[in-house]
Amino acid sequence: MSRTAEFADVVLPGCPNVEKEGTYVNTERRIQHFSPAMPPLGDSRPDWKILMDLAARLGHPWRYPNPGAIMAEVASVAEIFAGVSYEMLVGWQSQIWPVNADGSSTPLLYTEKFHFPDGKARLCPLEWKPPAEQEDSEYDLLLNNGRMLEHFQSTNQTGQGGRIYSLSPNWFVEISPQLAIERQLTEGDWVAITSRRGELEVPVVITQRVQGNVLWIPIHHGKPGVNGLTGDHHDPDVNTPAYKEIAVKLRKLERPRQPNPLPEHNFRYGQRTPLDHLPVEDKWQQPGYKQPPAHVEHPEKF
Repeated sequence: MSRTAEFADVVLPGCPNVEKEGTYVNTERRIQHFSPAMPPLGDSRPDWKILMDLAARLGHPWRYPNPGAIMAEVASVAEIFAGVSYEMLVGWQSQIWPVNADGSSTPLLYTEKFHFPDGKARLCPLEWKPPAEQEDSEYDLLLNNGRMLEHFQSTNQTGQGGRIYSLSPNWFVEISPQLAIERQLTEGDWVAITSRRGELEVPVVITQRVQGNVLWIPIHHGKPGVNGLTGDHHDPDVNTPAYKEIAVKLRKLERPRQPNPLPEHNFRYGQRTPLDHLPVEDKWQQPGYKQPPAHVEHPEKF
């Protein structure tokens, strides 16, 4: 039960991807099949079965026997999925939409024309504009923010697992060695980071990953978190929020030092888990799998 789900009137027991069969489409437009590693736990069920039961109770029984039948209907309705074959996907053969009716993928878009009547692209010239928020004599540092390898968004999911959460259980801010010397800070010291809108308190991690007067903080921890520091200004041309343009000031706090704000077994220290062997032979044995040729003269057409 996530914090978001606690607001719901009805919670449907969907199982995670390791307990169900289906497909993913990633941002490369690649469609890939996945199989369950274990049966659903408790009363949870795959999403497609839950939705079928819901449709039946609303008077519209769908009667799909499996996810493959759903994909077949998608292929019959959506033109960009016309040639998607569930059998091919199950055989470890990914496809990239648009998939033509003959099953051929489209690795590169717009090699012949764009989606305009004349087939030509539309280019919009822009002029560089300075950030809406910049440092000044009072707010003399810039705060950047982003994601960590082990966490997803606000940790609704990754925060529930003890092993994953142990990799970075504490919120922190990364500062450069130069700034640490200038402000007389040692790793684990607590600081207050204040923007023109709010303030938060975190321990520092000293690292070469940032330089000069630029700080970095992960977005996953804390409520309301880094959002308490951000403004409502945005890019003037595309209207995307300028969440990474935050001018801040930093103040050292008289609090006991936080030991290991970023634990030593975190990925950032380079202690990776070795993989002795990648079982690609399993893929080669799948029916219909074809190894790529040794030399491809035109890789965009492969």
